[in-house]
Amino acid sequence: MEMKNRPVQQAANQKDDAFDISPPAKIKPSPKKHRARVYMMRTGVNGFTENEILRYCRLSSARNYATELERRLDICLERIDEPNGDGIGSHFRYRITCRADVMRVIQLVNHNATAGGYTGLSQQEINDILSLYPEAFNAA
Repeated sequence: MEMKNRPVQQAANQKDDAFDISPPAKIKPSPKKHRARVYMMRTGVNGFTENEILRYCRLSSARNYATELERRLDICLERIDEPNGDGIGSHFRYRITCRADVMRVIQLVNHNATAGGYTGLSQQEINDILSLYPEAFNAA
C-alpha cells in the first residue's frame, strides 16, 4: 500500500535538479590578524595609529601587529609620534613606506587566507589598496 503525502516519499519522487537541500558551504570568519592587516593597508599613505586599530578593528596592541609584519616580511614601517587628543601621552602613527611593501603584505594576507580556509582579498580589493599608494611614494 502506497502512503500519500509523506515528505520522504515526495522528495524521492522529485527530480534531482528540482532543489538542492545540501547545507550551504560555511565560510570561516577572518581572524583578527587578517582584519588588522587589511585595515593597515587600507589606510594608505595616511597610516594608522594604535588607537585606530583599537577603535575600528576592536583589537588592542596594534604595535604588536605592525612589529610582526616588519619582522615576518623584512619591511620597515614609518613611525610618527603623535600626541593623544587629550594631551596626555602619545601613540605612534605607522604607515607602509612603499608599494612593494604593500604587495608583500597582500601576498601574506592571501596566502594565510588560503591556508586558513577563509576569504582573502579579491583582485578588485587589491587594486583599490594599491591605488592608495602612488608608484613614486616612499615615506622613509
